[in-house]
Amino acid sequence: MAAIPRIIVNASFPRKVVQGADLDLRPSNWNWVHCLTLPLEMLQTQQFSYRPYKWIRYAIGVVVGARGDLSTTPDPSGVAADYDADLPAGSVDLYYHTNDNEKQKMFPIDPDIFRTHVTTSVSTDWRGTFRDDVAQRDEQKCVWTEMEATFCDAVHLLAHSKTNDYISTFTHCRGRDNEDNFIEDIDSVQNGIFLVRNAHLILGTQLAFLVTSNFAMNTDDVGGPPEEKRYTAHIIRTCTGRFPSDCVPGTSFQIAESPQSPPDILFDAIYAGFVVLHFGTETMKDSTRKWKDTFYPKGAKTQREADYRAIIDERAATTEKSQEQGLDRNERHERRTRRQAHDLIDMLMAVPYILVSPDEHQEMMRQAREEAEAAEQRRVQEKVEEWIEYVNIA
Repeated sequence: MAAIPRIIVNASFPRKVVQGADLDLRPSNWNWVHCLTLPLEMLQTQQFSYRPYKWIRYAIGVVVGARGDLSTTPDPSGVAADYDADLPAGSVDLYYHTNDNEKQKMFPIDPDIFRTHVTTSVSTDWRGTFRDDVAQRDEQKCVWTEMEATFCDAVHLLAHSKTNDYISTFTHCRGRDNEDNFIEDIDSVQNGIFLVRNAHLILGTQLAFLVTSNFAMNTDDVGGPPEEKRYTAHIIRTCTGRFPSDCVPGTSFQIAESPQSPPDILFDAIYAGFVVLHFGTETMKDSTRKWKDTFYPKGAKTQREADYRAIIDERAATTEKSQEQGLDRNERHERRTRRQAHDLIDMLMAVPYILVSPDEHQEMMRQAREEAEAAEQRRVQEKVEEWIEYVNIA
């Protein structure tokens, strides 16, 4: 059986990543990684851009988190791809070359960006004015469809569960020294858009917005004036049945420029996650997980673990506040010392991991990760299908 024609996109990744240190730029520390597999038939059907090689350059660029050029050879002295060319008739391998300056700026997309149950170990309180702030900025209507506020949600581009630490790290590492891109608060109005609920349900999984112009594309590559800033909806359907009529692929919109507008790097983050979800390889995901300590600088936990720890901490603080009044200095010291000791539950939870070998532990973690990703995909799929059924009946 003949192989399905496809474009293989490779990018150069470091073999070793040390948190807080510059990347080792010696050639021996870098190797080519198969990152994306793009079926030609899908590219022809979707027509993400009139100039597909420009779109491929953008897609791999936002996934890798560095700007570079495509070539058909791994040789750095090779000729760059013809970005105005049509798609090839058969399969082809492409290589995404980055110079040393871009290698140092490299910050790939978190493969767990859409897994809202994976968060940092420090939770962030929800700011109640987020919806009102986003709705007011976006004039009480969906930025894409212009549906009225009743049918819309204020959507976090980077999920609230990712916390302040996460968005701060991401925007500083992806912001390219532009302070306008830096966000410290996960509930900042800059991290939100007002979006019709149909679109909210599929954002990141079946829907992403391509911002042009960008480092690889002009707006005329998607059918608009070259210098105009535009957000174009790209949709890859993963469910059968009638699709919501207000979610039309290829349609575009604009957002008025203001200090409260979301920076492009947040839309790029959603688009990168969208690309990885549909076209990313496991090899690439494993390579990007070398940055896990940077994605989650205070440690990664599931949302359930983070919520549980937040509840325990809150209860402990309340108890301490009410009881420490009557304790003398020595008693307070002893109480704090006891509280800092490992509690029995934590030790019991750690036992299964202590009794297995490192290889077995890695395999357990891999299986758990795959099961969690599959469960998350099923959950999103069910939500989308339920909403579509509701819309069709209404």
